[in-house]
Amino acid sequence: MMEREGYCTGDDESDSVTIIRPSSSHKVRKKRRFSQEQIRSLEKIFENETTRLEPRKKVQLARELGLHPRQIAIWFQNRRARWKTKRVEKDYGLLKADYDALLASFESLKQEKQALLEQ
Repeated sequence: MMEREGYCTGDDESDSVTIIRPSSSHKVRKKRRFSQEQIRSLEKIFENETTRLEPRKKVQLARELGLHPRQIAIWFQNRRARWKTKRVEKDYGLLKADYDALLASFESLKQEKQALLEQ
């Protein structure tokens, strides 16, 4: 059998995959997902907030949603990162469209110049 990064795969004859449990010195953290209601509330606040969440508001929101303030902070941090990425992609698309239009215009002018020089 071949062991690699917490998994044990069988030899070539077997396709089964078994999870190897970590030693007792390592804690296994379960990834916690937010409910749809929690996400809707967080998204609504994110859309309305123009700046970072104040600590008091973060604690209040955590109580209302049944989460830890740290979870709220991390969610907002991740959401800001996703928002920034989408904004950069949108800006890139606009710039590329402008560039393509300018390039087409330049090529057209270059051909027109060449035609005038040949006359």
